[in-house]
Amino acid sequence: MRGLARTAAGLWVACASTVAADVDAMVDALGVPQLIAIFASEGAQSGALIDQGMLNGQGGDVWAETVRRLYDPARMEQEMRASMAREVDPDVAAQALLFLQSDIGTKAIDLEVQARQAFTNPDVEAAARAAPAVQADAVTDFLATRDLIDRNTDVAVDARIAFFEGLIEGSGRGEMPDLDGLRAGIATETEGWLRGYYALTQSAMTADEVAVLTAFWETDVGQAVDDALFVAFGQSYVTLSYGLGQAAGRLMPQNEL
Repeated sequence: MRGLARTAAGLWVACASTVAADVDAMVDALGVPQLIAIFASEGAQSGALIDQGMLNGQGGDVWAETVRRLYDPARMEQEMRASMAREVDPDVAAQALLFLQSDIGTKAIDLEVQARQAFTNPDVEAAARAAPAVQADAVTDFLATRDLIDRNTDVAVDARIAFFEGLIEGSGRGEMPDLDGLRAGIATETEGWLRGYYALTQSAMTADEVAVLTAFWETDVGQAVDDALFVAFGQSYVTLSYGLGQAAGRLMPQNEL
């Protein structure tokens, strides 16, 4: 019996490891580690702007360490992997990998990462947003299929609210901004950014490749992966934003707010 129990336990551990490996492989195939690294780099720049704009450049080592800790890419990646493991059914991860590791799937993700890196250059972003998309209808269909405008707007609004909540809690002063106006502004900015970003991404793909990519995200598997991605990133971004606001509030000069 003991031998049988050890064998069963070993098989369970092996199966669990395979399940975890599939989800981890899916996270890698989605380009999440590279995208997090870019996001973290932008976060460091945002932290410097907050220091200058809200802390009169007096944040010092305390603020720098707070920004470094909150935007630590290793921490964020660990959080994302843990959340994806909770949210994604192992069978879904295995099926998603069939597409994500295909030629079209790999090409699409590589182009997304490259475009995201390119968008860290304001001139590239401005040019992409201003240029007419070669496949404008296809971009519109892709965004609608994944509901990317509303979903990204929701995450950005929640993160901004969390920042102000942290700011008020940390400083003991201030009030929330007009939420309707806040959402309207974020929605407009989000749509413009997404259209420019995916126009750049998909400009290097054929019409047939874009159609196949869009069709994947329309499947039950694609939708489940998208749902998990937005849960994982949304939770991480909101928590990060609250911590950033709270730290800024505690360091804010008394004459601010």
